[in-house]
Amino acid sequence: MTPNTTTLSLALRHAALPALICLICLLAGCGNITQLHVADNSTAIVSARAVHRFGGGPGGGGLELEVSAVKARGEQQLATLEVASVGNQSISGPALLKHRARVQTIQLVYNHLLFAGRPAELEWFVGATWVKTNWESISANPADPRLARNSSWSGAAGGALGRLRLADALALELRYSGALAVRSAHDAGERSSTELALAFRPAPGLRLRAGVAEIRAVTRPELLSTELSVRARGPFFNLGLDF
Repeated sequence: MTPNTTTLSLALRHAALPALICLICLLAGCGNITQLHVADNSTAIVSARAVHRFGGGPGGGGLELEVSAVKARGEQQLATLEVASVGNQSISGPALLKHRARVQTIQLVYNHLLFAGRPAELEWFVGATWVKTNWESISANPADPRLARNSSWSGAAGGALGRLRLADALALELRYSGALAVRSAHDAGERSSTELALAFRPAPGLRLRAGVAEIRAVTRPELLSTELSVRARGPFFNLGLDF
């Protein structure tokens, strides 16, 4: 056998293995691996944020630390030939799944405040984030297994906040934050949050925010595992410290 023939034979063997796996799945009744998603439009979103300005000035650069948490619940109908695979467990459609998810985030960024003290202020920030998702899916069919996964990923984060002063201690704020992880040997994903809130300063260095917010978080596990998607929307509460 010539070297070229040997190389071709090895290539055919490597190409045949994935095809064989797919054929076995089809013969066993497996379908398309679908995304599991939960959308909750009536859940509370809470967070805490601390900003330290370099030099003690009201504006300029600083360091910002934020922690947040949100829970979401919802249902999803798996159609015929759809498959949900989480960890070592799988559920094939048709099936009605009840989801519960919790998303926790820690974000550390460089924050820069522009136009400090003016009627309109702007903050931009860039840095890193860490996102953890706890997921559970239970089928209406008692014979189906429970799907559960605790996953986390880290990546780059950035965003901006616009502030319109309504009074000395009251302002209207709109804030957007986004984060993205590049796929590696671990889980990957993306996250975004949008907040519209009134900010009240009862004392120097203290800021209380309340309004509405939406958080979207997607976790992409390893190959052949189901993607997990969370969208949570509802009242928003934030405790802020500036020093």
